[in-house]
Amino acid sequence: MTQSASDRRARPRIQRLAPLVLALLLGMGGFAAWRIEHAAPPPPQEQGKPRAPANRVRLEQDASQLAFLKLAAVSLAPLPASDPMNARLALAEDRTARIFPPLAGRILALKAAPGDTVVPGSPLAILDAPDFGQAIADLRKAQADATLKKKALARAQTLFEGEVLARRDLEAAQADARAADAEADRARLRLANLAPPSSRIEGQRLILRAPLGGVVVDRQANPGTEVRPDATTPLFILSDLRHLWLNIDLPEQAADLAKPGAAVNFAVEAFPGERFSARIEQVGAMVDPATRRIPVRALVDNADGRLKPEMFARATISQPKAATVIRVPVGALLTDGLTTRLFVQISPREFERRRVSVARQDAEFAYLTPDSGIKPGDQIVVRGALLLASELAQGE
Repeated sequence: MTQSASDRRARPRIQRLAPLVLALLLGMGGFAAWRIEHAAPPPPQEQGKPRAPANRVRLEQDASQLAFLKLAAVSLAPLPASDPMNARLALAEDRTARIFPPLAGRILALKAAPGDTVVPGSPLAILDAPDFGQAIADLRKAQADATLKKKALARAQTLFEGEVLARRDLEAAQADARAADAEADRARLRLANLAPPSSRIEGQRLILRAPLGGVVVDRQANPGTEVRPDATTPLFILSDLRHLWLNIDLPEQAADLAKPGAAVNFAVEAFPGERFSARIEQVGAMVDPATRRIPVRALVDNADGRLKPEMFARATISQPKAATVIRVPVGALLTDGLTTRLFVQISPREFERRRVSVARQDAEFAYLTPDSGIKPGDQIVVRGALLLASELAQGE
């Protein structure tokens, strides 16, 4: 009886709410129909223009990105046999002279400056050396003594032939003459070691001369400087800079690649984009325990003098029968995780992104595998590839 009464009281309430719910549903339906009717038309490119192929981007003729793009033609190059290695240019020691003063003295004048080119025998400096004067005096005394002993020997020979002098005295005179000649020869050789026999001797002034032709690389001397033969720093360093040494730090795993006569290619920061060549002369017999590297020395032909000692370099060893592969600048590559891509121009203002595989890479170039799909002569984007990648991402 109680439940039936409550149902009778709730039924009029539901009947009063039903018209309100119906009106609300009709209003929502009308609003949805109005949104559909007044919806914005699709963009023009979605109406009639076909979508661009995947991995391709086409720029408009007046696109600002074109001013930032730089293209380059793909070229072929031998595949390096090793990864780039640290190297350093140095003076060729077998063509270098470090000159110390042979005697103590004082510098009176300098005849060569750093950077000057000299020939063998060119004067470098003039020294006031008292020991040089002593060497001159010793030679003159030895020569005078040798002349006197020769005359004494001649008299002794005459007296011996006249049976006035004993044979013992004759033999003593002969020994004295030979000793005097030996002393004169010693003094002459010592003086010739200090000054060439054809040079002009002026008192005790000693002239330092170039023992070989080349360039004055360094000079540690000033007028009035006191010098000694036991100094630790040479007065002059001369070197024939037409040849340099390339000292390479070879990793242990590349030990089989370095053999005398093997070709080496290297690059220096002073000349970006250029490659220089050298040839291995000597390979170290042991591994450096500190660096775990094998010292390798290569000879560089520097006839034009562009390369300088102490320049740092990145070197790679070449094999005589190395494969020829595609070489591209490193700036053309876009790396996304394990994937490497670049953009190739297929028509004016249209570029295609292609996936490539890198066999070896150094600071300037990357060497691609044959399956990369890039051909010699293809125009690739070497600057501005990120702009094209951004345009391509927006289209996706």
